[in-house]
Amino acid sequence: MNGLTLVTGATGFIGSYLVRALLRADVPTRVLARRPQRLDGELLRSVELVKGDVRDAAAIARATQGVHTVLHLAACARAWSRDPNEFDDVNVRAVEQLLEAARRAAVQRLVHVSTVLTLPPYRPAPVRDSLQQPTPYEETKLRADRIVASYAANGGDSVIVHPTRVYGPGPLNDANGVTRVVALYLAGRFRVRLADRDVLSNYVHAADVADGILRAARYGRSGAHYVLGGAENVSMREFLDLIGTISGRRHRTAALPPAAALAVARSALLWARLGGNTSITPGWVRVFLEDRRVDIGASRRDLGYEPRPLHNGLSETISWLQTRRR
Repeated sequence: MNGLTLVTGATGFIGSYLVRALLRADVPTRVLARRPQRLDGELLRSVELVKGDVRDAAAIARATQGVHTVLHLAACARAWSRDPNEFDDVNVRAVEQLLEAARRAAVQRLVHVSTVLTLPPYRPAPVRDSLQQPTPYEETKLRADRIVASYAANGGDSVIVHPTRVYGPGPLNDANGVTRVVALYLAGRFRVRLADRDVLSNYVHAADVADGILRAARYGRSGAHYVLGGAENVSMREFLDLIGTISGRRHRTAALPPAAALAVARSALLWARLGGNTSITPGWVRVFLEDRRVDIGASRRDLGYEPRPLHNGLSETISWLQTRRR
């Protein structure tokens, strides 16, 4: 992986970790960015920049010229968008355009960064049929997975990776929602959690995801899917207990019944439709009620992927948050 590498979504949470990892490995790196000022100044000076939107076919064509490897991270990953076409435009149509441009530019390998939510849960949420419908994010990311899989089946070289719940030092925005939960808990402001019957989820440090993406580019089998998760599966209650153990700060949390959480989510969605915003919808309540434990055996075996223990990653993140508050 010594040829020119294009990164989309470089200004995002995982993207910034990935660009740093590429530069540490002395890989010539190009980024496609709509707002390049969001990239750290030192990183921006060290990469080749193509300014443009991933939805712009002309920008995509410029960005892929002369590229050996494409690492595609750009996505609409929020819970809700005021623009009903945004999920489709960014998560599906942009992928179609990127694959067409990659084919024309003779790109040697493409890694598509998906999500664990496009894989079947270990155990579905116990909710009514209407709530089993995928969120716009899940639906469009699954369509993109199928498009990339078709590209591989028809002779293109592509790999799909599925990060789990990502955390680590970085902006406390929607893309880094897990770290935002950690920060709220440390401040004594995370007082209510979902009564989820202790279903399991998986948490992975952003640096490990970046490492897994690079390993997928180097060693992944074309057409394969790899889960980029952490070393352990834990419940939310266990996750919060671990934060308390590491930080020495323990706070009680009340367990909100699913019916109440759904009522809150419906109210939040109505508020958003009236002109506000929301980071929770009924569909996302269903997501948090699913058992999302994962097996990263294939990633370990094929890629040599070895994520850090959750205790270590959370310790680093908590130390960073504590330093940040001073």
